[in-house]
Amino acid sequence: MKRLRGVVIIGLIFLLFAFAAGCGGTTTSSKPVLESEKKLVGMYTACQNIALTDGATHKTITVTGIKAMPPLETQAILKRSNGMTHTDTWKGTPLNAILDANSVARPFKELKIQAWDGYVGRVSFDVASKPDTMMAYMMDGKPIAKEDGPVRLVVPSEDGFYWIRMITKIEVIR
Repeated sequence: MKRLRGVVIIGLIFLLFAFAAGCGGTTTSSKPVLESEKKLVGMYTACQNIALTDGATHKTITVTGIKAMPPLETQAILKRSNGMTHTDTWKGTPLNAILDANSVARPFKELKIQAWDGYVGRVSFDVASKPDTMMAYMMDGKPIAKEDGPVRLVVPSEDGFYWIRMITKIEVIR
């Protein structure tokens, strides 16, 4: 009986070492890209520069330039189309400051904002001009999720369809 118990203990120790030896090592297989992830390839890089069009004037707004401007931090509730809400602290640059830095004259009718995935949102002059409307680059002290782009529009007083992400173009409609 003692001999059997010794064999079982040695066997268990052997199995423990065998399992431990396979943990934490490097593997040569790569994680497959999901279909939903394939459409995001190149998005983050493409969204580093936002084309701004105001009539015949064409400019480029860079994410680096946005981050270099004086920031605004505010707590806001994102209300999604399904009724769910999410409260976070956002940090970014006021949209008014970005428009001022790019010599966009007021008033205008609306901003047509296009996202990398083809989504187009229209933001009225009144909404765009609110002091807390911003191009956010941080959420709760961390960079916004990479799949949302390097910046996203945050409009604390409005529903989620104004909160455009993956922004590539802004057109001023007069």
